[in-house]
Amino acid sequence: MKKRSIQKNEYKTLRCKNSTAVVILCGGVSRRLDVSKALLQANGKPLFKVVEENLSSLGLPVYLVSKVSFGSGGVPLILDIFEADTPLAGVLTALTTLQYQNYLFTAVDMPLLPKEALLPLLEHACEHESSVFYSINGFLQPFPSLVQGSVAKHILACYHQQLYKLTEVFSSIPHVLLPYTGDVNAFLNVNTWKDWESFQSSAPYYFPMHDHFA
Repeated sequence: MKKRSIQKNEYKTLRCKNSTAVVILCGGVSRRLDVSKALLQANGKPLFKVVEENLSSLGLPVYLVSKVSFGSGGVPLILDIFEADTPLAGVLTALTTLQYQNYLFTAVDMPLLPKEALLPLLEHACEHESSVFYSINGFLQPFPSLVQGSVAKHILACYHQQLYKLTEVFSSIPHVLLPYTGDVNAFLNVNTWKDWESFQSSAPYYFPMHDHFA
């Protein structure tokens, strides 16, 4: 009986992973940086490619969602179909364009996140069949996160009501809140040139095996 239960759980996890995609939100041209963050060069490699390579070893399909078109080097690129200048538009574009049950969302301006940061989200989603978010000091973190495709209509309704704040929208859907116990420095957001300098100085420590940070 125990063996059958284990096999059932393994099948459930496998089915869950087979219906999950990674989505890297790229946004548009940054107002602070005056460039697309996705195209910032890290030792000759665009930032979107750095993030994609960090996460591709999860073995899940990876997509980019962006408000502007650019050469994506073979990574599937989906243009944002929602007008508002908010990450929620990119989330909705993925939820309404792709056909998956689960979406692992991250942002291109969080390049220090390792794949290990996404695995617990996926594992808890498979176990609880719910959207999963990290919390730091009790506060929900919008990214990285796992969002179920079944909440697309609710999020779309929030968008049409001009409720764009991710923490409020995500808090309003059924979810599991998972305290983050890893290195919070991995949640670095590249919003300014000073942040970009911090990323470049930290990258060799976080990704010592990547030749583009050697």
